[in-house]
Amino acid sequence: MRPLLTAALVALTGTVYAAPATDPPPPHAPAHAAAAKPAPAPSAQRQKELQAEQHELKARLAQLKKSLAATESAHTEAADALAASESAISLMNRHLQQLAAARHQTERRIAELEAEQREALDAQNAHASRLGQTLRSQALLRQTAPLADLFDPAQALRDRRDALYLDPVVHARMRRIGELDDRRNALAAREAESLQRSAELARIDADERSSRASLEQQQAARRAMLARLARDIAAQRQSVATLERDDARLAGLIDQIGKVLAEQARRRAEQLARARKSTPGTVPEKSTATAGGHFEPPSATQFGQLRGKLQLPVQGVIGSRFGAPRLGEDGQPQAGAPAWKGLFLRAPAGSPVHAVAAGRVVFADWLRGFGNLLILDHGEGFLSVYAYNETLLHGVGDEVASDELVASVGNTGGNSQSGLYFEMRYQGRPFDPLGWAVGR
Repeated sequence: MRPLLTAALVALTGTVYAAPATDPPPPHAPAHAAAAKPAPAPSAQRQKELQAEQHELKARLAQLKKSLAATESAHTEAADALAASESAISLMNRHLQQLAAARHQTERRIAELEAEQREALDAQNAHASRLGQTLRSQALLRQTAPLADLFDPAQALRDRRDALYLDPVVHARMRRIGELDDRRNALAAREAESLQRSAELARIDADERSSRASLEQQQAARRAMLARLARDIAAQRQSVATLERDDARLAGLIDQIGKVLAEQARRRAEQLARARKSTPGTVPEKSTATAGGHFEPPSATQFGQLRGKLQLPVQGVIGSRFGAPRLGEDGQPQAGAPAWKGLFLRAPAGSPVHAVAAGRVVFADWLRGFGNLLILDHGEGFLSVYAYNETLLHGVGDEVASDELVASVGNTGGNSQSGLYFEMRYQGRPFDPLGWAVGR
């Protein structure tokens, strides 16, 4: 084939822009920190049941908080003066994290829209350039044909035939340019979305500035309060009576949560039994006691299979171990003080706190003696408890994946050191987390 015709046809085989079949979906929030497979979406009926259970749990927790407030006046202990401030700081930090996620989504979507526009424009320009080459080749062939008639009639015939071969090339190229022009016009309509997203970014900026200012005010107020109440708070930390009340308060809270969860599980089992026209589920396996008096949860459960495979929720140094005596300011055991029922993991403020396993948030609030407290239900009677947090990143009813970020380390509740207090419980009874989890 002649060089001019070859070049023209090569132009047709260049890179062709392919418009996507559908527009890309809007970006979603960052995923969880966990690498676990997402669970299948529940059915509409199950979703309604979960919402009802969540509403019931929230209502029972609200009643429990009123009951605690009635039996223990908030103003009787200096540490409770921190409750409003520490709760507000947690909420503000959580809000700022949500704003950061929204900013990331919005910026990514704007970048996608701009990339689509650039890609369509580049493709159209490339096709226009190739069309120009084809038209020039076709024009040259037609111009040389009359001269070839004089000197080489056979060559002139070939030139005319070659020029005709280029007609489909020109039409195909022009049709493709038209399609790309339509695509660009469609993308131009996205400019409204791009402007809307830009306006969202401006609102997020303003919200972030306002939220950070409020957070700084709350943090300053908390520092001033801690300085003013330092002596009273330190005295309370050394009070055996206070430690016992704190232990009883957490145990009572977990007992009430356990009762609600057990009742919900019983109702689900009865519904399942009716659906299958059979009897309700099996009786849970009993726990076993160790030689030292500590008990071990049953291993023949789904959660029990995770024993030894869990990771501690935070990377830190173990300051206090399960079953160890509580030490006073002099470093000696406090006579009569309850032993530790979990681990205290020393870590810098703001360090990420991860869920030890997949579960559902059944408590996320400030509790006297434990500060910003998060409790996860892992099913089958197993709970994990995370205390002294600076920020709680989830609310009651939220489903979390294994290793998902759920909180950040702090020293709330009057705790003198920054770190995480972590417990694991089965049917309300605490057991040693180090028998189940390893350091991260």
